[in-house]
Amino acid sequence: MITGFYCTNVFSEHAKELIDFYREVLEIPVIKTDADDSNGVYFGFIENAPTLCIWDCKVFDAQPTGYQSFVFQTDNLELTMESLKKKGVALSEAVRYDWGTYEVRLNDLDGNEIVIMEIVQDFNDIKN
Repeated sequence: MITGFYCTNVFSEHAKELIDFYREVLEIPVIKTDADDSNGVYFGFIENAPTLCIWDCKVFDAQPTGYQSFVFQTDNLELTMESLKKKGVALSEAVRYDWGTYEVRLNDLDGNEIVIMEIVQDFNDIKN
């Protein structure tokens, strides 16, 4: 029986550059590594919680992973966007949604969608 969710694997032809992007540009913490700093790097925010793991597909003779959509949360989207723009990251226009989020989108080096969202109101308030 399934007892938990461990990680999402991303196999990339540009693993080192992709790892650098998540670590240096998005500033996602590295939880651990299985191989080295350019292969088998797990990103996350909490020990023993699901992670995003980037692998070098050339090392494993694997096909690159198809496009994914990763959703990250921030406490202040405007400040986060300002920081990313200073690093030269191209962002979509930020959008406020009726369901209570304020979101911006961008793509990583492999073309994966990254959504960064701020919760701007409690979802339970929207239903009432």
